[in-house]
Amino acid sequence: MSNKGQAVTNKIVLFLIITFFIFSCKPQGTNSYEPADEIIINENINFSLDMISIGDDIQPFNSEVTIDTISENKYIINLNLYTDFPSLLPRFRFDIKYPRKLVHALWSSRTWSNQSFITIPSYARLQSEYNIVSAMAKNSQNRISLASIDDFNSQYTQIDIKEVGDSLVFSFNYFNDVLPDAELLDYSAKILVDFSDDNYSNTVREASQWRLNFDNPEAITKVDLSLKPVYSVWYPMDRNIPLDNITYYFDSISAMGFKSVLFDDAWQNVVRFEVDSTGMWNPSEIDVIKKFIAKTKEANMKIALWYTHPFIGAHNYVFEHFENKYLQYRTSSQPILDIRYPEVRDYITEMYAQIVSEWEVDGVWFDFLNGYYPNEHIIVTDDRGRDFVSVRKALDSLRVQMQYAMLYERPDISINQSYNVVGPLHTSNTKTINGFLGTTVLTDVREKLVNNRLLYGEYSPFMEVIGIHPKDPAVDVAKKFQSVLFGTPYVSYFSYTIPEEIRQTLKFWITYWKSNAHYLTESEFRAYNPVQRYPVLIGGNIMKQILVFYDRVAPYDFGYFNFEMADVINSSDYPYVSVKGRPTGKVDYITYDHKGSYYDRGTLRFRNDVALIEIPIGGYSRLIVK
Repeated sequence: MSNKGQAVTNKIVLFLIITFFIFSCKPQGTNSYEPADEIIINENINFSLDMISIGDDIQPFNSEVTIDTISENKYIINLNLYTDFPSLLPRFRFDIKYPRKLVHALWSSRTWSNQSFITIPSYARLQSEYNIVSAMAKNSQNRISLASIDDFNSQYTQIDIKEVGDSLVFSFNYFNDVLPDAELLDYSAKILVDFSDDNYSNTVREASQWRLNFDNPEAITKVDLSLKPVYSVWYPMDRNIPLDNITYYFDSISAMGFKSVLFDDAWQNVVRFEVDSTGMWNPSEIDVIKKFIAKTKEANMKIALWYTHPFIGAHNYVFEHFENKYLQYRTSSQPILDIRYPEVRDYITEMYAQIVSEWEVDGVWFDFLNGYYPNEHIIVTDDRGRDFVSVRKALDSLRVQMQYAMLYERPDISINQSYNVVGPLHTSNTKTINGFLGTTVLTDVREKLVNNRLLYGEYSPFMEVIGIHPKDPAVDVAKKFQSVLFGTPYVSYFSYTIPEEIRQTLKFWITYWKSNAHYLTESEFRAYNPVQRYPVLIGGNIMKQILVFYDRVAPYDFGYFNFEMADVINSSDYPYVSVKGRPTGKVDYITYDHKGSYYDRGTLRFRNDVALIEIPIGGYSRLIVK
C-alpha cells in the first residue's frame, strides 16, 4: 500500500475510534444538547388569570389586571393600581405560577455575579437586578421568560422564585426595600410573559429589547466600532506612562490593527496640574497630554480617555470649595462630591467639556457613576441649596447634562458608559472594567460577555481588558481573544517584548475580528447551556455563521446547512469537534491553527449525520457549502 493510501486508511480508523469514543463515553466537560433518544417537547401552556395573583394588602389602592396577547405564546400583563386620594404606594407582590416539572434550569439578569444560572431542583433564593428571568429545558429551549417595567423603570422591583407544591412561583416584589418618595393616585406596571419554543437566549434578548424600548433612546450609546479594537495602556503602563513610553510604540500598535488607544485613568497620578481657587484648571496647559494626542493622530489612530479625576475631589482647593457637599463613596472611605447640588453637577460637566474641547479626544470612558447609591433616600432637614433629594434622580440629570455638553463641543465623540442602564443603575465598580491575564478566568469572562449581549444586544457595554504576558503560550492568547470574540476587544500588552508567535497570533485574531465584526456583534446571537457557562456560542446570518466550541460537547446541529459558509472555532482543550446535519450538497473545509496558518483541507464526511473535524486547539475550520 502506498504512503498516501496508508494515510487515508489511518485517518478513517482514527475517525471511527474518536466517533466511538464520543458517543460511547461521556467526555469530560459538558453536553449542551439532548441525546438522540430523549426528545424534549414544550407542552402548550394556555395562559390565563388562574396562573397569576396579587399577594399582600394593597389598601388604600384598588387593582385591575388585564392580559394582552402580543403574538402566539407571548403576552403582556397590565397591572394597574388606583385610589381616590393621593397615597403612598403599598409593598406588594405579583405571583405567576408555572409547572415545576417542565423546568430544568433558571437564568436571571444578575449578570455580574457569575451566578446567573440556577439548576433545578438545587437552587437558592434567586433575584434579578434587571427584572428579567428565564426558565428553560435541558436543551436550552425556553419554557417561560419574564420581564417587567413600571412607572419607575423597575427601580423598586425585584423578582424572587420559589417552589410551591408542583409549581414554580415567580414573585415580582414591588417596593420591598424602598418606597418612592411620592404620593400617587395611580400606578401601572407591565409584565412580559413569553412561552415561545425558542432558544432561551432569543427570548431573553427580545425581553430585554422590550424593556429598552421604554427608555429614552438618546440615553443609550451604541457601540462605536470606529474605535475598536482598542489598545489599552492599562497593563504595560499603568502609572508609568510618560510620553516616550507609549508614543515610541505607536507604529507597532497601529501595524497590529488597533484603531484606537485607551489612555487609562492612572495617568492622573503622573500628570501634574494646578487648579484655581474655584477648583478649575486649564487642560490646554497640560503639554504632555497634548503631545501624546498629537502623536496618536500622526499614527492614524483615535484616542480614548478614561477620565474620572474631577469626580473624586482630592485636591485641597476642590475640597474646600465644596465643603460639606460630599457623600460617602460606596467602595472606599474617600468622600465624593454630592451631585444633588447644581453647582457640583455644573463643575463636573464643565471639567469634561473642557477636556473634549481642549484635547480633542475621540472617546471618553468613565465609571464614577457606579460609586453612588442609586436608591439612597435622604430627608433634607438642612437645605443648603440641593435641588434633588434623590441621588438617583440627580445622577440621571448629571448624565444628561454631561452628554449634552460633550456632544456640543464635539458632536462625533464616542461617550462610553453613558448607558442609562449602565450608569445610574449600576452599584459596583466591578460592573465596568476588569483586566485579566491568565486563562483560568475565561469562563467568568465569557459569562459576563454573554449576559451583556443578551441584555443590551448591539448596545452592549461589556469591557474586559485582555492582558498579554510575554511568557503566555500563543495558543492561550488565541483562547483569551476568543473568550471576548462576540464583544468588542480591549487588549493590553508590552508592545516591545512579546515574542513573534504571540505577535502573529494576536494580529491574526484582531484582523479576524475586524473582518467579521458584523457577524460577531450585529447579527443574530445564540447561547447554549448557561448552567455550564456557555460552552457553545454562535452568531451570524444566512451568509455566514461563526460557531465557537469552548468545551467538549455533543455535535452541534447545523440542520440543512442553510448558509454559505461557517467558521467553526475550537477554543476547547481537545483537538477535535463534531457537527451534525443533513446538507443537500457537499461541505468543503479549510482548517487553520491558532496563528491563522494553514493546517488542512478537505470535504466533510458524514456518518449518521455527524462529521468529525480535526481542528488544532485555538484554531478554526471554515466550512464552505457547495
